[in-house]
Amino acid sequence: MAAELNVILGSGFPYLTRASRLMAVALGLIVWLLPHPASAGSSAPRPPGAIVLAQAAPAAPAADAGSLETRYWNSIKDKTDLGDFRIYLDAWPNGLYAAEARARIERLSGKAPPPAAPPPAPVAPANAPLQDCAECPPMIPIAAGAFAMGSAEPFRFEAPVHTVTIRKPFYIGRTEVTYDEWDACVAAKGCAFSPDDRGAGRGKRPVGNLSWEDTQQYVAWLSKTTGQSYRLPTEAEWEYAARAGRATSYFWGKAMEKGRANCSGCDGARSTAAVAVASYPPNDFGLHDMSGNLAEWVEDCWNDSYRSAPANGSAWVKPGCKERVLRGGSFSSEPQYVRSASRFKYDFDVRFQTNGFRVVRER
Repeated sequence: MAAELNVILGSGFPYLTRASRLMAVALGLIVWLLPHPASAGSSAPRPPGAIVLAQAAPAAPAADAGSLETRYWNSIKDKTDLGDFRIYLDAWPNGLYAAEARARIERLSGKAPPPAAPPPAPVAPANAPLQDCAECPPMIPIAAGAFAMGSAEPFRFEAPVHTVTIRKPFYIGRTEVTYDEWDACVAAKGCAFSPDDRGAGRGKRPVGNLSWEDTQQYVAWLSKTTGQSYRLPTEAEWEYAARAGRATSYFWGKAMEKGRANCSGCDGARSTAAVAVASYPPNDFGLHDMSGNLAEWVEDCWNDSYRSAPANGSAWVKPGCKERVLRGGSFSSEPQYVRSASRFKYDFDVRFQTNGFRVVRER
Protein backbone atom coordinates (compact mmCIF):
# COMPACT_ATOMS: atom_id res chain seq x y z
CA MET A 1 0.00 0.00 0.00
CA ALA A 2 2.85 2.39 0.85
CA ALA A 3 4.32 1.98 -2.63
CA GLU A 4 1.00 2.65 -4.33
CA LEU A 5 0.44 5.77 -2.21
CA ASN A 6 3.90 7.01 -3.08
CA VAL A 7 3.07 6.72 -6.77
CA ILE A 8 -0.27 8.42 -6.34
CA LEU A 9 1.04 11.20 -4.15
CA GLY A 10 4.15 11.68 -6.23
CA SER A 11 2.28 11.96 -9.53
CA GLY A 12 -1.14 13.25 -8.62
CA PHE A 13 -0.12 15.87 -6.05
CA PRO A 14 3.24 17.28 -7.04
CA TYR A 15 2.69 20.33 -4.77
CA LEU A 16 2.76 18.16 -1.54
CA THR A 17 5.88 18.52 0.57
CA ARG A 18 8.24 15.58 0.99
CA ALA A 19 7.26 15.34 4.70
CA SER A 20 3.56 15.24 3.75
CA ARG A 21 4.20 12.46 1.31
CA LEU A 22 6.23 10.46 3.82
CA MET A 23 3.54 10.93 6.44
CA ALA A 24 0.89 9.78 4.07
CA VAL A 25 2.81 6.71 3.07
CA ALA A 26 3.73 5.88 6.69
CA LEU A 27 0.21 6.24 8.04
CA GLY A 28 -1.63 4.64 5.17
CA LEU A 29 -3.62 7.80 4.56
CA ILE A 30 -6.30 8.49 2.02
CA VAL A 31 -5.86 11.96 0.59
CA TRP A 32 -8.68 14.08 -0.56
CA LEU A 33 -8.26 17.41 -2.25
CA LEU A 34 -10.76 19.62 -0.42
CA PRO A 35 -11.66 23.33 -1.02
CA HIS A 36 -10.87 24.40 2.63
CA PRO A 37 -10.06 22.83 6.02
CA ALA A 38 -13.40 21.69 7.29
CA SER A 39 -14.27 18.23 8.53
CA ALA A 40 -14.37 15.43 6.03
CA GLY A 41 -17.73 15.10 4.36
CA SER A 42 -18.69 18.77 4.90
CA SER A 43 -20.41 20.45 1.96
CA ALA A 44 -19.30 23.95 2.99
CA PRO A 45 -17.05 25.70 0.47
CA ARG A 46 -13.25 25.28 1.05
CA PRO A 47 -10.44 27.56 -0.01
CA PRO A 48 -8.85 26.25 -3.20
CA GLY A 49 -5.71 24.14 -2.73
CA ALA A 50 -6.45 23.05 0.84
CA ILE A 51 -6.00 19.37 1.68
CA VAL A 52 -7.29 17.17 4.43
CA LEU A 53 -5.54 13.93 5.41
CA ALA A 54 -8.05 11.43 6.66
CA GLN A 55 -6.42 8.54 8.58
CA ALA A 56 -7.56 5.01 8.04
CA ALA A 57 -8.72 2.95 11.00
CA PRO A 58 -5.83 2.59 13.51
CA ALA A 59 -4.13 -0.77 13.78
CA ALA A 60 -3.75 -2.55 17.10
CA PRO A 61 -0.39 -1.71 18.80
CA ALA A 62 0.94 -5.25 18.57
CA ALA A 63 4.68 -5.81 18.25
CA ASP A 64 4.11 -7.47 14.93
CA ALA A 65 7.07 -7.46 12.56
CA GLY A 66 4.61 -7.09 9.71
CA SER A 67 2.67 -4.11 11.14
CA LEU A 68 2.91 -0.72 9.46
CA GLU A 69 4.44 0.86 12.58
CA THR A 70 7.16 -1.78 12.89
CA ARG A 71 7.89 -1.73 9.16
CA TYR A 72 8.31 2.03 9.24
CA TRP A 73 10.45 1.91 12.41
CA ASN A 74 12.71 -0.73 10.88
CA SER A 75 13.19 1.48 7.84
CA ILE A 76 14.42 4.48 9.91
CA LYS A 77 15.94 3.08 13.10
CA ASP A 78 19.51 3.15 11.78
CA LYS A 79 19.23 6.55 10.09
CA THR A 80 20.40 9.94 11.32
CA ASP A 81 17.68 12.19 9.87
CA LEU A 82 15.74 13.93 12.68
CA GLY A 83 12.76 14.31 10.38
CA ASP A 84 12.27 10.54 10.12
CA PHE A 85 11.89 10.18 13.89
CA ARG A 86 9.60 13.22 14.15
CA ILE A 87 7.33 11.75 11.47
CA TYR A 88 7.19 8.52 13.47
CA LEU A 89 6.19 10.38 16.67
CA ASP A 90 3.56 12.44 14.82
CA ALA A 91 1.98 9.20 13.66
CA TRP A 92 2.50 7.10 16.81
CA PRO A 93 3.02 9.42 19.82
CA ASN A 94 2.46 6.48 22.18
CA GLY A 95 3.79 3.80 19.89
CA LEU A 96 5.98 0.81 20.60
CA TYR A 97 9.15 2.72 19.78
CA ALA A 98 8.15 6.20 20.93
CA ALA A 99 10.61 6.37 23.85
CA GLU A 100 13.49 5.29 21.64
CA ALA A 101 12.48 7.74 18.94
CA ARG A 102 12.49 10.64 21.45
CA ALA A 103 15.90 9.56 22.74
CA ARG A 104 17.26 9.45 19.20
CA ILE A 105 15.94 12.95 18.49
CA GLU A 106 17.61 14.30 21.64
CA ARG A 107 20.86 12.58 20.84
CA LEU A 108 20.92 13.67 17.18
CA SER A 109 20.11 17.26 18.13
CA GLY A 110 22.93 17.31 20.69
CA LYS A 111 20.67 17.55 23.73
CA ALA A 112 21.69 14.25 25.24
CA PRO A 113 25.03 12.42 25.46
CA PRO A 114 25.45 9.22 23.46
CA PRO A 115 24.91 5.98 25.33
CA ALA A 116 27.76 5.11 27.65
CA ALA A 117 30.28 2.69 26.23
CA PRO A 118 30.04 -0.80 27.68
CA PRO A 119 32.41 -1.37 30.60
CA PRO A 120 35.75 -2.84 29.60
CA ALA A 121 36.23 -6.54 30.01
CA PRO A 122 37.76 -7.40 33.39
CA VAL A 123 41.55 -7.59 33.34
CA ALA A 124 43.30 -10.20 35.41
CA PRO A 125 45.58 -8.76 38.07
CA ALA A 126 49.23 -8.55 37.11
CA ASN A 127 50.12 -11.36 39.48
CA ALA A 128 47.10 -13.59 38.82
CA PRO A 129 48.09 -17.27 39.09
CA LEU A 130 48.57 -19.38 35.98
CA GLN A 131 47.89 -23.11 36.10
CA ASP A 132 48.71 -25.31 33.12
CA CYS A 133 46.68 -28.33 34.25
CA ALA A 134 44.40 -29.41 37.09
CA GLU A 135 47.25 -31.21 38.87
CA CYS A 136 49.83 -28.51 38.12
CA PRO A 137 51.07 -26.02 40.74
CA PRO A 138 49.56 -22.51 40.45
CA MET A 139 52.27 -20.17 39.18
CA ILE A 140 52.78 -16.45 39.82
CA PRO A 141 54.33 -14.20 37.11
CA ILE A 142 57.48 -12.38 38.20
CA ALA A 143 58.75 -9.40 36.22
CA ALA A 144 62.38 -8.84 35.31
CA GLY A 145 64.37 -6.52 37.55
CA ALA A 146 67.47 -5.99 39.66
CA PHE A 147 68.14 -6.41 43.39
CA ALA A 148 70.88 -6.63 46.00
CA MET A 149 71.49 -10.33 46.70
CA GLY A 150 73.08 -11.64 49.88
CA SER A 151 73.54 -10.27 53.37
CA ALA A 152 76.11 -8.39 55.44
CA GLU A 153 74.92 -10.21 58.56
CA PRO A 154 77.46 -12.53 60.26
CA PHE A 155 77.32 -15.48 57.88
CA ARG A 156 80.19 -15.39 55.43
CA PHE A 157 78.47 -17.73 52.98
CA GLU A 158 75.76 -15.05 52.45
CA ALA A 159 78.37 -12.47 51.38
CA PRO A 160 79.32 -10.39 49.60
CA VAL A 161 76.14 -8.42 48.86
CA HIS A 162 76.09 -7.98 45.10
CA THR A 163 73.74 -6.65 42.44
CA VAL A 164 71.96 -9.22 40.29
CA THR A 165 69.85 -8.35 37.25
CA ILE A 166 67.05 -10.77 36.37
CA ARG A 167 66.79 -10.12 32.66
CA LYS A 168 63.90 -12.44 31.80
CA PRO A 169 60.50 -12.60 33.50
CA PHE A 170 59.43 -16.01 34.78
CA TYR A 171 56.69 -17.84 36.66
CA ILE A 172 57.31 -19.32 40.09
CA GLY A 173 55.12 -21.57 42.21
CA ARG A 174 52.70 -19.69 44.45
CA THR A 175 53.44 -22.31 47.11
CA GLU A 176 55.74 -25.20 47.68
CA VAL A 177 54.79 -28.34 45.72
CA THR A 178 52.13 -30.24 47.69
CA TYR A 179 51.56 -33.94 48.30
CA ASP A 180 48.54 -33.77 45.95
CA GLU A 181 50.72 -32.41 43.15
CA TRP A 182 53.56 -34.86 43.82
CA ASP A 183 51.19 -37.83 44.09
CA ALA A 184 49.82 -36.99 40.62
CA CYS A 185 53.33 -37.41 39.26
CA VAL A 186 53.73 -40.74 41.08
CA ALA A 187 50.36 -41.97 39.75
CA ALA A 188 51.44 -41.06 36.21
CA LYS A 189 54.71 -42.93 36.77
CA GLY A 190 56.68 -39.75 36.24
CA CYS A 191 58.07 -39.83 39.79
CA ALA A 192 59.43 -43.05 41.29
CA PHE A 193 59.47 -42.17 44.98
CA SER A 194 56.39 -41.68 47.21
CA PRO A 195 57.53 -40.09 50.47
CA ASP A 196 55.94 -41.02 53.78
CA ASP A 197 53.97 -38.18 55.39
CA ARG A 198 54.78 -39.55 58.88
CA GLY A 199 51.14 -39.44 59.87
CA ALA A 200 50.85 -35.66 59.43
CA GLY A 201 48.61 -35.94 56.36
CA ARG A 202 49.07 -35.35 52.65
CA GLY A 203 46.74 -33.22 50.50
CA LYS A 204 47.74 -29.55 50.62
CA ARG A 205 50.72 -30.03 52.90
CA PRO A 206 54.08 -29.45 51.15
CA VAL A 207 55.76 -32.64 50.08
CA GLY A 208 59.02 -33.23 51.96
CA ASN A 209 61.70 -35.87 52.44
CA LEU A 210 62.88 -35.33 48.87
CA SER A 211 66.37 -35.18 47.42
CA TRP A 212 67.45 -32.70 44.74
CA GLU A 213 67.56 -35.70 42.40
CA ASP A 214 63.87 -36.47 43.12
CA THR A 215 62.84 -32.96 42.11
CA GLN A 216 64.38 -33.44 38.66
CA GLN A 217 61.92 -36.24 37.95
CA TYR A 218 59.01 -33.99 38.86
CA VAL A 219 60.03 -31.03 36.67
CA ALA A 220 60.72 -33.40 33.75
CA TRP A 221 57.23 -34.94 34.13
CA LEU A 222 55.59 -31.52 34.44
CA SER A 223 57.36 -30.25 31.33
CA LYS A 224 56.34 -33.31 29.31
CA THR A 225 52.73 -33.18 30.56
CA THR A 226 52.18 -29.49 29.79
CA GLY A 227 54.51 -28.86 26.87
CA GLN A 228 56.04 -26.00 28.88
CA SER A 229 59.55 -25.64 30.30
CA TYR A 230 59.57 -26.30 34.06
CA ARG A 231 62.65 -26.42 36.30
CA LEU A 232 63.90 -25.51 39.76
CA PRO A 233 64.47 -21.77 40.36
CA THR A 234 68.01 -20.51 40.27
CA GLU A 235 69.29 -19.30 43.62
CA ALA A 236 69.13 -15.70 42.40
CA GLU A 237 65.57 -16.08 41.08
CA TRP A 238 64.53 -17.62 44.39
CA GLU A 239 65.92 -14.75 46.51
CA TYR A 240 64.59 -12.11 44.10
CA ALA A 241 61.10 -13.65 44.40
CA ALA A 242 61.42 -14.10 48.19
CA ARG A 243 62.39 -10.48 48.83
CA ALA A 244 59.58 -9.18 46.58
CA GLY A 245 61.22 -5.79 46.32
CA ARG A 246 62.31 -5.58 49.98
CA ALA A 247 65.89 -5.19 51.20
CA THR A 248 65.06 -6.10 54.81
CA SER A 249 65.96 -9.36 56.58
CA TYR A 250 62.42 -10.71 56.10
CA PHE A 251 59.95 -9.84 53.36
CA TRP A 252 57.80 -8.02 55.94
CA GLY A 253 60.53 -6.11 57.79
CA LYS A 254 63.67 -6.25 59.93
CA ALA A 255 62.56 -8.64 62.68
CA MET A 256 60.51 -11.80 63.09
CA GLU A 257 56.82 -11.23 63.81
CA LYS A 258 54.22 -13.70 65.04
CA GLY A 259 51.88 -15.10 62.41
CA ARG A 260 54.37 -14.67 59.58
CA ALA A 261 56.07 -18.05 59.16
CA ASN A 262 56.09 -21.66 60.32
CA CYS A 263 59.45 -22.08 62.05
CA SER A 264 60.75 -23.12 65.44
CA GLY A 265 59.93 -20.28 67.81
CA CYS A 266 58.46 -17.96 65.18
CA ASP A 267 55.06 -18.07 66.91
CA GLY A 268 56.49 -18.57 70.38
CA ALA A 269 56.45 -22.38 70.37
CA ARG A 270 58.54 -25.09 68.78
CA SER A 271 57.16 -26.26 65.45
CA THR A 272 57.28 -29.99 64.77
CA ALA A 273 55.86 -30.33 61.23
CA ALA A 274 55.11 -28.52 58.03
CA VAL A 275 51.58 -27.11 57.74
CA ALA A 276 49.27 -26.80 54.75
CA VAL A 277 50.63 -24.42 52.14
CA ALA A 278 49.36 -20.82 52.20
CA SER A 279 48.55 -21.03 55.93
CA TYR A 280 50.57 -17.83 56.38
CA PRO A 281 50.29 -14.48 54.55
CA PRO A 282 52.05 -14.11 51.18
CA ASN A 283 54.80 -11.65 50.36
CA ASP A 284 54.27 -8.67 48.06
CA PHE A 285 54.58 -10.89 44.97
CA GLY A 286 51.79 -13.17 46.21
CA LEU A 287 54.12 -16.06 47.20
CA HIS A 288 53.52 -18.11 50.34
CA ASP A 289 56.00 -19.80 52.69
CA MET A 290 59.19 -18.25 51.32
CA SER A 291 60.22 -18.23 54.98
CA GLY A 292 60.00 -21.55 56.84
CA ASN A 293 57.64 -24.52 56.41
CA LEU A 294 60.06 -26.51 54.19
CA ALA A 295 63.55 -25.66 52.99
CA GLU A 296 63.48 -25.45 49.18
CA TRP A 297 65.90 -26.95 46.68
CA VAL A 298 67.20 -24.63 43.96
CA GLU A 299 69.19 -25.40 40.82
CA ASP A 300 72.62 -24.13 41.95
CA CYS A 301 75.62 -26.03 43.22
CA TRP A 302 76.84 -24.98 46.65
CA ASN A 303 79.55 -22.32 46.82
CA ASP A 304 80.97 -21.02 50.10
CA SER A 305 80.40 -17.37 49.15
CA TYR A 306 79.06 -15.20 46.33
CA ARG A 307 82.50 -14.21 45.07
CA SER A 308 82.47 -14.68 41.27
CA ALA A 309 78.74 -15.52 41.33
CA PRO A 310 76.76 -14.82 38.12
CA ALA A 311 75.30 -11.32 37.99
CA ASN A 312 72.58 -12.20 35.46
CA GLY A 313 70.41 -14.47 37.62
CA SER A 314 71.54 -17.73 36.02
CA ALA A 315 72.30 -20.86 38.02
CA TRP A 316 75.86 -21.21 39.33
CA VAL A 317 76.68 -24.81 38.45
CA LYS A 318 79.76 -26.91 37.82
CA PRO A 319 79.98 -30.44 36.45
CA GLY A 320 79.58 -33.24 38.95
CA CYS A 321 78.85 -31.10 42.02
CA LYS A 322 77.69 -33.20 44.96
CA GLU A 323 76.17 -30.44 47.11
CA ARG A 324 73.21 -28.33 46.07
CA VAL A 325 71.60 -25.28 47.69
CA LEU A 326 68.50 -25.12 49.91
CA ARG A 327 66.77 -21.79 50.61
CA GLY A 328 64.25 -20.34 53.06
CA GLY A 329 64.69 -22.58 56.11
CA SER A 330 62.05 -24.97 57.42
CA PHE A 331 59.62 -25.59 60.27
CA SER A 332 62.55 -26.80 62.40
CA SER A 333 64.70 -23.71 61.74
CA GLU A 334 65.05 -20.86 64.23
CA PRO A 335 63.99 -17.36 63.13
CA GLN A 336 67.48 -16.21 62.10
CA TYR A 337 67.63 -19.07 59.57
CA VAL A 338 64.42 -18.24 57.70
CA ARG A 339 65.57 -14.80 56.51
CA SER A 340 65.38 -13.98 52.79
CA ALA A 341 69.18 -14.36 52.54
CA SER A 342 69.38 -17.67 54.46
CA ARG A 343 71.03 -20.49 52.51
CA PHE A 344 72.16 -24.02 53.26
CA LYS A 345 73.86 -26.95 51.53
CA TYR A 346 72.88 -30.60 51.33
CA ASP A 347 73.98 -33.66 49.38
CA PHE A 348 72.04 -33.75 46.12
CA ASP A 349 71.03 -37.41 46.44
CA VAL A 350 70.04 -37.48 50.14
CA ARG A 351 66.44 -37.15 51.35
CA PHE A 352 65.42 -35.40 54.54
CA GLN A 353 61.99 -34.61 55.98
CA THR A 354 62.49 -30.82 56.11
CA ASN A 355 63.47 -30.50 52.43
CA GLY A 356 60.95 -29.75 49.68
CA PHE A 357 60.79 -27.42 46.66
CA ARG A 358 58.80 -25.14 44.41
CA VAL A 359 59.10 -24.86 40.63
CA VAL A 360 59.71 -22.22 37.97
CA ARG A 361 58.09 -22.13 34.54
CA GLU A 362 59.87 -20.18 31.84
CA ARG A 363 57.96 -17.48 29.99
